[in-house]
Amino acid sequence: MEFENKLKQLIKSKYNRLSDLAEKFDMNYTQLSQYVNGKKISIEFLTKIIEEFPETDLNWLLRDDNADESRVEDRIETYKATLNNKQIIAKIEVLLSDLKNQLAEEK
Repeated sequence: MEFENKLKQLIKSKYNRLSDLAEKFDMNYTQLSQYVNGKKISIEFLTKIIEEFPETDLNWLLRDDNADESRVEDRIETYKATLNNKQIIAKIEVLLSDLKNQLAEEK
């Protein structure tokens, strides 16, 4: 499946109309329609897509499934962050606390 079809599928999973997403992204409907129909996308647009659909595997979205698969060794498992930002910060705080305790014991 090509990028445009994946993008259409992704948008339909959350929005009934393309114009709803254009409004959400504060962008011109025509520009969004061009992206969905194969025009090269901007990094700003891709960033908005990632923010709006955080559960989406970016590798899946950008990879052309019709390409010669022998060129790239692709892993079957999906890449997904399992922790949200608050959980990551909490984990870092615990690790820092443990490190401080270890350093204090060494003195």
